[in-house]
Amino acid sequence: MKPMINEIFVLRSIACLCVVAVHAIAIGLTSMPTVFSGEPLYFVFDSINILLYFGTPLFIFISEFLIAYSYKEKKLPDKFMRKRFAFLYLPFLFMALFYSIPYMTALDSWSLKLFLNIIIGDYHGYFILIIFQFYLLHLLFHKHLKKWSPKIVLPISFMITFGYLVIFNFTTPLGFSHATYVWDRFYWVPFLGWLFYFTLGFYCGHHYQSFISLLKKYNKTVLVAPIFTSISLLLLYHTDLLIVHSSKRIDMLLHTTAICFFLFYIGSQIKKIPPFLIYISKYSFGIYLLHYFYISVLDFLYQVYPINIGIAYIFILFGVSIYLSIVTVNYCLKWQYGKYIVGKIGVGIQSNPSNQESHERVPQKRYVTST
Repeated sequence: MKPMINEIFVLRSIACLCVVAVHAIAIGLTSMPTVFSGEPLYFVFDSINILLYFGTPLFIFISEFLIAYSYKEKKLPDKFMRKRFAFLYLPFLFMALFYSIPYMTALDSWSLKLFLNIIIGDYHGYFILIIFQFYLLHLLFHKHLKKWSPKIVLPISFMITFGYLVIFNFTTPLGFSHATYVWDRFYWVPFLGWLFYFTLGFYCGHHYQSFISLLKKYNKTVLVAPIFTSISLLLLYHTDLLIVHSSKRIDMLLHTTAICFFLFYIGSQIKKIPPFLIYISKYSFGIYLLHYFYISVLDFLYQVYPINIGIAYIFILFGVSIYLSIVTVNYCLKWQYGKYIVGKIGVGIQSNPSNQESHERVPQKRYVTST
């Protein structure tokens, strides 16, 4: 069995926290207009939100990285897809039903919402549909990807993803039926909008040692790159050159890559990963599924019983939603079928010599309801 890559705990936990923070900030800014009416305060939180959108694409990278690393010299086991159907797709279906409940006041609207949730991920769980597309792509193309040069595949996949996102970042909906929905939401799901993160994850995982060596060789560039991508991202956004407010921005391709390499390098230099990050990483899937429900409940209670707590509201949404999500996961897993509802808890760091050795080597800006 291959040694565990401890840096992944850093990437997964940070990605999870960023997804929650994006939703907490978005709801906070929307629900408390009087608090954030001041331009400087709104500007700061709005900017932070934009910078944190790398969370979702980072999950794409992590998923493929782990598969490419773990099965570098062997094919995926027969039970690979069965396990992921049971512990990823079944929870996705349950949450698709769960997040459609508010629409049950009318049968037509509820049936449509449930259909959209299940078929095209019309809630924040859409990420799982993307992951399954890449599972299939890995099964179909992993032998070819091993033979093809990353110097060719990575630029091509970058241009495919870039070109795909340009269409929806800079054009208006065409004149066909439901075009507005396609431009606003549906284009998130097809794998073309995420292909670069998939190929990047594959080659970084398949050539793990070379990847780590490159990070160390170009460590100065790795450390400063996020600064430049953050500045350029904010300039494009605040000058209204690119007003998309989601992880599907074209400049997120470079920003996510820069953040990913930065976190990987920092993680490789830490002798002991902070227990908090390990803990969040273990519960990341459950947090991902449940946090938006608790943010919505907290916001509903605030609308009914408004309290002037200022910007602390955002931090309450963030912290309480994470805590309640973890509590819910633990409670559900006491039931034998709970793992099919909220997924399984991830593994922690395995303390063994080989693992430690490996670690030491190595139009108007608007908020959307998902990342």
